[in-house]
Amino acid sequence: HEKIIRALAVGIGLIMFGRKQEADPLIERLLDEEDPLLRLGAVHAISMAYCGTGDNGAIRKLLHLAVSDVKDDVRRAAVTGLGFVLLRSPEQVPRMVELLSQSFNPHVRAGAALALGIACAGSGSKKAVVILEPMLKDSVDFVVEAASISLAFILIQQNEAYDPKVADVRKRYSALIEAKHGEGVTKFGAAISQGIIDAGGRNVTIELTSSDGQLNMAACAGMLLFTQFWYWFPLAHFLALTFKPTALIAVNKNLRLPKLEATCLSRKALFAYPAAIEQPVVVAPTKIATAVLSTTAKAKRGAKKSEDMEVEPPAAAKATPVVPEESGMDVDEGSDAKAQLLKKGRKGGAESPFAVGNMTRLLTYQERFIKWPVGSRYVPVKQGTISGVLLVKDTTPSKPEDLLVSMLEDDLVNEEEEVATAPTTSSEVPPPEPFEYPFDNDRV
Repeated sequence: HEKIIRALAVGIGLIMFGRKQEADPLIERLLDEEDPLLRLGAVHAISMAYCGTGDNGAIRKLLHLAVSDVKDDVRRAAVTGLGFVLLRSPEQVPRMVELLSQSFNPHVRAGAALALGIACAGSGSKKAVVILEPMLKDSVDFVVEAASISLAFILIQQNEAYDPKVADVRKRYSALIEAKHGEGVTKFGAAISQGIIDAGGRNVTIELTSSDGQLNMAACAGMLLFTQFWYWFPLAHFLALTFKPTALIAVNKNLRLPKLEATCLSRKALFAYPAAIEQPVVVAPTKIATAVLSTTAKAKRGAKKSEDMEVEPPAAAKATPVVPEESGMDVDEGSDAKAQLLKKGRKGGAESPFAVGNMTRLLTYQERFIKWPVGSRYVPVKQGTISGVLLVKDTTPSKPEDLLVSMLEDDLVNEEEEVATAPTTSSEVPPPEPFEYPFDNDRV
């Protein structure tokens, strides 16, 4: 069955993860098959076997399949596989797939979009965003879907202060979802992209490698399975395997959370949470004005004119209000100064360092600005590690430690402990008495 063969093709790719040259005999054998599903398995095997290696032979094979295979599924998967192979050198991917993103074949364009998203996930690559933005207006629905998802991969945890294009992309998602006559595929891509860009309460990012550069096998497998949502939507949930929490979680030798602070040498606005999505305000319908005939309006104007002539005071009684000459200038100068101050604040001016405490959100691109204060009591055991679960060493163990307290109420904690240790009481229903089952009465 086609679905079974397709599933086996993905399974072959997962089995070959990290095998490199050991997978070449199987890859060559599958590439010689006439069945396109088996060639698709060869593409998945290349993507996983050479994942993150940047191997020139693997790239050459994928590019050859992307432009020469007769099956669109194989061509799309081959271009997407470039993102896996060049995982550790994402700066090369925009240059490599730029021409493929303008291909006449929409499947190749969709694969190029996904390759950019996979390789540049969480990086905020401006070169990748420049290529993907025009693809949001593509005439083919599934190309727009792939571009939307890839932009969410790249711009996850980015805010407007760091990249002003984030606001435009979010508005584009909302416009695609709310379009009355939009395609279902396009709306699905925009909806899932909104979930990805705000994943985990905006406290997680997408990373296929560990903090020390090693491949995360579960994350790579999850990303490959996510790309199969093309055939079965529920496989999109495997993207959760690629999520990595972005926080500073420092623990001591007893795995307790000490109070400590690091210093971030940059503006706080660059790493703030993105603004919440504003819900549209429902405006009540206004009452339609009643039509007035021309003769009625003419009569009212005549009556009002006669009343004004009777009530109008003499010219001597009229007084011209005196307006201070400097009042208007003061308001203008103050408003201009305020506008300049706000503009300067948006640009940031001088960098203003701020403290980052334990159990605090810490973004990936924020790590290069983090410095441990000189003479700090707690220092990381592994040098160079900033975020994640961080084991710290106490330089003054003789002094009492100041630990973070649990946010749970003491009564709730004590109640849970009592329930866990409470003995069984007599109020429980006793088990039934022993009995013999009448097997002879069963019908055959």
